[in-house]
Amino acid sequence: MRRFMLAVVVGTALIVCRAGAAVAEGENLLINGTFEAEQVEFPEFWTQSSVKQVRFLRTGGPEGKKAAVVLAGEAGGGDELSVRQQGLRLVPGGTYRLSASIRTKGFKSRHAGLIVHNSGWHREAGIKRLPADSEWTRHQVDFTLFPSDNNEYGVACFALDLSGELAVADVRLEALSADALAGSSSQMAWVNEPRLVPLEPLLSQIPRQRPELALAFYGVLPEAAEAYEWEMDVEGRPIPVQRLAATAKRLRVPLAGLACGDYRLRASLRRKQDGAAVLETAFPISVVDRPALDLSGIKPLNTLVTELLERPLAPEPAPQRFTFVRPRDGWVFVSVAGGAEPPVAEVTATLDGGVLPLWPQGGGREAFRLVARGAHQLTVSGARPGMRLRVNAIPEIFNYPPCVNPVVPENGTYDWAFMKRHVLQAVTTLNGGNLPDEALSKAKARGLLWLANFNVAPADDPLGLRTRMAAHAGMTQPRYDGFTSDELFFGRTTIDHYTRALWGLANPENRRIYTWIVGKPGIASLHTDFMSACLNASRGRGRLLYEAYCHPQEDERAAAAYLDNMIAETLRRFNAYLPGANAGSGVIFGNFNQLPVLSLEHNPAVDYKVFLDMQVNLVANDPVFEGLATVGYWGTYYGDEEMARWSFELMRHYAVEGHRERLSERYGFRYRPELVVNGDFADGLAGWEVAPAAEGAVRAGTLAGYGKNSQGRWGAGKAGDTFCLLTRQQGGASRVSQTARGLTPGQSYCLQFVTADHADIVEKRFSPRRYGIEVEMAGAERNAARSFVHVDRRKGGRYAHNDNVAKVNLHRIVFRATAPTLTLVFHDTPARPGETLMLNFVQMKPYRE
Repeated sequence: MRRFMLAVVVGTALIVCRAGAAVAEGENLLINGTFEAEQVEFPEFWTQSSVKQVRFLRTGGPEGKKAAVVLAGEAGGGDELSVRQQGLRLVPGGTYRLSASIRTKGFKSRHAGLIVHNSGWHREAGIKRLPADSEWTRHQVDFTLFPSDNNEYGVACFALDLSGELAVADVRLEALSADALAGSSSQMAWVNEPRLVPLEPLLSQIPRQRPELALAFYGVLPEAAEAYEWEMDVEGRPIPVQRLAATAKRLRVPLAGLACGDYRLRASLRRKQDGAAVLETAFPISVVDRPALDLSGIKPLNTLVTELLERPLAPEPAPQRFTFVRPRDGWVFVSVAGGAEPPVAEVTATLDGGVLPLWPQGGGREAFRLVARGAHQLTVSGARPGMRLRVNAIPEIFNYPPCVNPVVPENGTYDWAFMKRHVLQAVTTLNGGNLPDEALSKAKARGLLWLANFNVAPADDPLGLRTRMAAHAGMTQPRYDGFTSDELFFGRTTIDHYTRALWGLANPENRRIYTWIVGKPGIASLHTDFMSACLNASRGRGRLLYEAYCHPQEDERAAAAYLDNMIAETLRRFNAYLPGANAGSGVIFGNFNQLPVLSLEHNPAVDYKVFLDMQVNLVANDPVFEGLATVGYWGTYYGDEEMARWSFELMRHYAVEGHRERLSERYGFRYRPELVVNGDFADGLAGWEVAPAAEGAVRAGTLAGYGKNSQGRWGAGKAGDTFCLLTRQQGGASRVSQTARGLTPGQSYCLQFVTADHADIVEKRFSPRRYGIEVEMAGAERNAARSFVHVDRRKGGRYAHNDNVAKVNLHRIVFRATAPTLTLVFHDTPARPGETLMLNFVQMKPYRE
């Protein structure tokens, strides 16, 4: 373990000299490759994909005593399991050796191994030829490293569609060639670096009633901890200097005697022998008055929403006065509704003496407002008979981006008028996008926040990053309330550069700084420091926005297990690393489902509306999310018009009104509608009736990367790479048909399918046009206003793999069923003779009108 001395400055963050980049021959570039896990449930610095199916064995490895990690799956489970370590800095073109002890038991997987991968996992190299059954065996492979963005790489032991067990122990990655030895860097320099991290409460919210601050110390010191002691003092010495033992990893600093106000806490780690400081830092702190509140009148509705006040209003024009108490800083929803007569402009309200504009919504009038912890005075004037007043404490509700039209223009415009109809019923905070002309003033009148979006990359220099942050529009332009930092990854050690930049960022106007984060925390020192910096930003108003962009699973049971690991487990880790993290954290869902641009709707058999409902329902019901600060969406402009509307119906249902039951059940929506089968032709032509115009004119096909590159299925693996091929014959057209079953007459449905030219796709030829596959739907009542054929004419896409590829057509038909069954007949009548066209993503699901 390396030891090093510190070059230290006083400030809100430490500045230290890290060890050089060069590594020694035989040095393991991985942290904790032996899976040590003293006093923790899983080895630090490693991230497991599933708590239940990726298990840690403290003594189950080689020789029956070494630690190991086991991936365990069941046949047909469709599991994608892994244990990973990311953030490695390596040298493209250098030679490396990857080795480990591996054991298999009943092992079978369509793709598995222990590998090194590049950023985004587009390429990999490693140990992939594994037997079905084997005792502990040492494996190793030498390889030349391929390129990666920012020279960042990861190591993963993984298995797709795993049955049986794959166990790994004593994992090593070594640099072999001279360039690899000179240019690689171990992450241990970051991990060993001494740092002092504030834990709780937030630095700006130390209660006078309990004046104490908890901090954590991480890192390696030149000598034993007994040789040091902490010296804590408040600038100006309003209270005596505190001296604390350095042997404890958790420190509690008593601050009794400080009056309410702002201070600066200085911490020095000194050598007892000579008093020399080996580490110094300082934090701004505030002592505030937080008297006890009477919370007897509040009623939790779900984990996100608490009813603060619900009363009938007397039918009289005179002001009626009410008091409600919000347990902590945050948003409230005020609603005046009910009665035989619709509320009119004469119904007015004030909040704490100021005018509270009420906006018409669904037959009532309502408002969202951001208020401080404590009691608030509300008056309502002009009430009509039967009216009731409701005040709910709600989470911040987030939308990225406002007033940006969809890339598929046939969806219509997502302008301010669209937002008034479908979004403003359930949003408090807007991010990025546009608020043109009067939209900005109207948003501000509603009390909404608007945050700019700051591109963090490159995150290689804390001082340069801090300079760019300070000059950003979110910090300088009056139309914005702050900015979001886009984006950080727990899997990259360069996250520490952002941490340092944020701790040292001057914010004289106290603008809001929110931070997008990908993944789960796994390194206590780096990640606790990062989380503390994010939540303490903006005097405790900073937010950590977790990107919960979830991939649909084959069935509802698998989806529920996946969501528990993807979302709930992430928040469990947040709170384990930083106590009370929920109060400054957000779960931001992906509502982007727009083929061929960017879509989480990978599987045509799954109704993504229901899957998204499952996600928000989980957050509204699972106790792990109690007190969560923020919920919302990224990607509204990449959602089709139905999804854009449905997204905010869900937010209204759960995050405003406080319901617990699934909204999709109200409309009879199911996770798998089962109206059509094998819509991606993953099982060849099973379930389809085929009438080829000639032998071989209709067949199943496969092409790697088609779903990802040309259709924009994001993170979908091989989904979309299978299809039906129709080759147009000189003498007539071919037909492929299936009868949809289980429809409800009078119900609206949406049929979607994707077509492309096979030769164009194979040759990556850019020649966008309308392709000659159509569908017959005898008896269905088509909604022409909602139906379209979108011809993708973009030369580029969102990512590099979407550039320089052939384009597709997206067919979308909204119709009303007239019978319980409907026969779909796809044919290539309009195609040119000899033309071979592709058909897949045949999806039918109920349509939310």
